[in-house]
Amino acid sequence: MLINLNSASLSELTQLPRVGADKARRIVRHRAIRKGFRDWDDFATTPGVAEEDVKAIRLRAWIGPGPEVWRLPPDSRRRGRRTTAVRRPRAKTS
Repeated sequence: MLINLNSASLSELTQLPRVGADKARRIVRHRAIRKGFRDWDDFATTPGVAEEDVKAIRLRAWIGPGPEVWRLPPDSRRRGRRTTAVRRPRAKTS
């Protein structure tokens, strides 16, 4: 199973080759600053990640959309039943 680097948790990142707890924290921190990785070159700018690390990680991971892309915007959420106002007839004035 491939791991999405833009949405993986710390524990998921530590399952990748050449990634320990410290490197996983660096990846998550850098990902938050960059607001996600656009491509492998962008991922390679992570502090502490060497070119050999990128080559090893590339076999078991991919760079996809972040979790915020998968959420529905507030306007498109299904809304509950709305109550409608009842119009009362106006009082007759003479």
